[in-house]
Amino acid sequence: MIDGKNLRKLTLASMFAAMAFVCFAYLRIEIPMGGGMTGKIYIGHAFIILSALLLGGKYGALTGAVGLTLADILAGYMTSAPPTFLSKLLIGLSASFFAHNIMHLNELTEPKRIYTATLIASVGSCLVNVITEPLIRYAFKVYVLGYAPQVAEISSINCAISMATSAIPSVVIAVLLYNVVRNNIKPQEIF
Repeated sequence: MIDGKNLRKLTLASMFAAMAFVCFAYLRIEIPMGGGMTGKIYIGHAFIILSALLLGGKYGALTGAVGLTLADILAGYMTSAPPTFLSKLLIGLSASFFAHNIMHLNELTEPKRIYTATLIASVGSCLVNVITEPLIRYAFKVYVLGYAPQVAEISSINCAISMATSAIPSVVIAVLLYNVVRNNIKPQEIF
């Protein structure tokens, strides 16, 4: 049975997943990359990070996994969906881990420390993504889809560049939005 607090978290996580979906489906920028492939730059990670900062790891992970996996499927990137699910799940989990287990974000009261903690958690989770997503995609393409390792390697390098580029605006947006929300809603009201 879902109580009021969990229903509110689920509703917010769904909203953040929808926002991540919209950012990928309609607001992404495709750029030409090596090997005739395109890279995608978008700010959907900001909403995964924001969800993890506000709601915790479970909801942040589900926000990313559901929102961007659906975006891949509906945008016609069906073979990208399984690696997306796992890699975006990791963004949510890592953002929450850095924020709540290392920085103890909900215990902070000084604005400068809150800002620093959200920045560290956001950058940390994006670094995890820049490292793990290309590796996940490489393994999936070689061992599941049967791509030649050279093709999977080029694709993985393109992925790392796209994710690193997407991380910059995503971090800025996540940190700014978290601090706006935190100034208007106390963490105890959400958790």
